[in-house]
Amino acid sequence: MTYTRAEQETSIVWDEEVKVANIYTASPISMRKLDKLCEACPDEYRQTWTETDKNGRVTAAKYEVAAKYVKFAKPASEARKEAGRRVAAAMLKKRNS
Repeated sequence: MTYTRAEQETSIVWDEEVKVANIYTASPISMRKLDKLCEACPDEYRQTWTETDKNGRVTAAKYEVAAKYVKFAKPASEARKEAGRRVAAAMLKKRNS
């Protein structure tokens, strides 16, 4: 089955008692990121299921990870963003000089 962009969702469910997060995704971008994490950290991340289309291409997958790796963060403030842009611009200018 091929999914439209609107159907390429990612869902994360975790169990507070067991502290395990189960991730379902049909997003190719999320699958690539999670696959890299599975390869780099096999003790922490693992793929538990895949769905393939008639051509054998993976269209959706499920992963299991310790819930502590699921993070929520505050957006960067505009001042921090602007300061970061100034630093990056200065570094680029110095490199190109």
